Amino acid sequence: MSYYKRFRADLKGAAAAGIITPEQAAKVWELSYSGRLFASFKAVHWIAAAAGLFIALGVILVAAHNWDKLGAMAKMGAFLLLFAGAAEASLRLEERPAAAIPLETLWFFMPALGIGLYAQIFNLSGDPVKPYLAWAAISAPLAAFSRRPLAAYLVSFLLFAVLFWGTLGSSNMLALTASYGNTAQPLWHWALALAVLAGGAALYPGQKLGMPLGAAAVWTFFMLAADTAIKVRSEALVLLAGMSLAVLWLSWSRRPDGEKAGLPLTVWTASVYAMTFFWHYKPHAYNSFRGTDTAYGAALTWLIFAGALLTALLRPQRLLPEGREENYVGKGLLAASMLGAFLLFGATESSAKLLGVLANFILAAFGVGCIMSGARNSDEKLINRGVLVITLTAVTRFVDIFGGLLKSGVAFIVTGLAFAALAYFVNRGRKALIEAVKK
Repeated sequence: MSYYKRFRADLKGAAAAGIITPEQAAKVWELSYSGRLFASFKAVHWIAAAAGLFIALGVILVAAHNWDKLGAMAKMGAFLLLFAGAAEASLRLEERPAAAIPLETLWFFMPALGIGLYAQIFNLSGDPVKPYLAWAAISAPLAAFSRRPLAAYLVSFLLFAVLFWGTLGSSNMLALTASYGNTAQPLWHWALALAVLAGGAALYPGQKLGMPLGAAAVWTFFMLAADTAIKVRSEALVLLAGMSLAVLWLSWSRRPDGEKAGLPLTVWTASVYAMTFFWHYKPHAYNSFRGTDTAYGAALTWLIFAGALLTALLRPQRLLPEGREENYVGKGLLAASMLGAFLLFGATESSAKLLGVLANFILAAFGVGCIMSGARNSDEKLINRGVLVITLTAVTRFVDIFGGLLKSGVAFIVTGLAFAALAYFVNRGRKALIEAVKK
């Protein structure tokens, strides 16, 4: 059961017990649920948004069919009239979502049509990123002042998409990777990229910080891993940066309603799981990935690590439900997941295997912590998460250790039977725990 379903059930129970009135329960529920992603959107609103998209496509097709019959000024004039009409109608019908939503959708997509129209009429060409930035800039007022979050989500996603696409290129105004002449991009490219990132985060609606913060963390990691002015090439620094960014995303993405971490927690768990594969690390096999760390990249990595370590120690942990023992375990696991990267400095096969073993212990401790906290707090979902983490870790490590022995059909059959038995007993244990917490 999700947080909102449990919360609604608790409110109904409180109203039935006479603790609060049904009207108060309804108001509390409405206030809490309104902050959820697309919470205000009903089925009719989604249909209306689709209607707006189809109207925009229809306008494009009609214009294309009669393209040769229109002059340049007529084309631009007709577009501007239609654009102004869609904006005016959207504002006048703001209180009627069934009409306002398709008009807002049309309003959002029309700048892209107008930019393409202008470029085709006057045979313009140039930077491929500039039209998309102009589209976002023209749509920003709609995103900022609309009473509904749809336009804000669309503009925010547009800016994030352009940020990743542009900065990973090498021949546009957002490019941050080395150009064809193997020279660094100018400094103003970085300023523009950070402005686009800030714009996407500022326009993102609601109280959630998770998605903008996640986009910033992933983009920063890409910039460190790509051929940019802040690149890092040693495996230790790459791992340190990745784990530190995962911890920062997990630690700072808390919502006021206390909802579980969700995607940031999944990313952290997956990152620790990826570390377990350093059991197979061969130093000579990674020469092609090595290179020179830039001074800026190394400094930024250490700065990110310091911030993540302080965050893990000083902020509430997000791995387990709040509690004295859980807080100690959660903070220790977050710190250990980052400190493990130090085993890769001057790494040998032995130290890399030790890192893999440490990652296994982190996952096992996290899984056990989830099961114990779930049993203590009667949280079935938390128990299932702990069982899943432990089972996945056990199966993967079995393949790591004994995979080389799977050289015959009989060995595969025996392994399959062993996995089936493991699944059976794990499922029985999981059900027993869930039944115990329900009593």
